[in-house]
Amino acid sequence: MEPTSAQKQEKPTCNYCGKQVYGREGKKYCNVDCKNNFNSRIRSELRSKENEFFPKAFSQIKLNYRILHTYKEQLEQGNGLYMEIKELEDLGFDPDFCTNAYIDYREKLWKSCNNYYWQDQGGTIRIKYIQGRFDRHQ
Repeated sequence: MEPTSAQKQEKPTCNYCGKQVYGREGKKYCNVDCKNNFNSRIRSELRSKENEFFPKAFSQIKLNYRILHTYKEQLEQGNGLYMEIKELEDLGFDPDFCTNAYIDYREKLWKSCNNYYWQDQGGTIRIKYIQGRFDRHQ
């Protein structure tokens, strides 16, 4: 089936801005900026779909860090801090979300958010601050 004269005269439009495209046949964008913007939008949409399950974890880790950071001065002065887990949970802290976990030589589990380490001791949490590579001002 041959295209009609109306279909032959139909000019292609830019996939991003909708302006008429001039140049070679099959061209999809009117300029490089439209092409880049279109592809950036597609990549952004794909990333947001891929990360649907991550935002809660990332936001909780940030919240845990902010909560622990409020105790930084107290932690730097002593050898740690003991707090009731309920008190931290009331602030929004969730001990299940951390950036790292390790078992010490006493076979005790420590979890951390960057420089802040905590150990669950059955209703009480022991918190330590270890100055290190995550500090911005050393």
